[in-house]
Amino acid sequence: MKPSSLVRMSFSIEPELFSGLETLVREHGYGNRSEFVRDMIRKQLAKRQCAYSGRVIGTISVLCDLSRSGVEARLNAVLDAAVPEVLGATRFAAGQGCSTTMITVAGVGSDIRALADALRKLRGVVQTEFVITSPAACGKRYEV
Repeated sequence: MKPSSLVRMSFSIEPELFSGLETLVREHGYGNRSEFVRDMIRKQLAKRQCAYSGRVIGTISVLCDLSRSGVEARLNAVLDAAVPEVLGATRFAAGQGCSTTMITVAGVGSDIRALADALRKLRGVVQTEFVITSPAACGKRYEV
């Protein structure tokens, strides 16, 4: 019998996350949870590689809890001091005391990642998501 080239691992998650994982595996047609997790890891590694090499255009989505006093002022202060060029930002009321801001930025991927991380750490920010939307994500160079 040939030795497996796979590394076995185990981890613990809450029952609600497990149920969600099962749903995602089924809805996306994966054969098992391991295939799904491997695919998610590959996507994150590809995203990381693109984000840290060269100039890119990306978006940062920020969900804020407006009950936290001053959250929008803190968000604006971080954006005003940002190293990547902020091309535009649009804010929407998300209901139930929340707002969402979509920020389009251009610059070196690592600088954009640092901006997304700085926004994520702000008191009153509930969630952030950084997405590369430039041709750099396809392996092409894009000058901004």
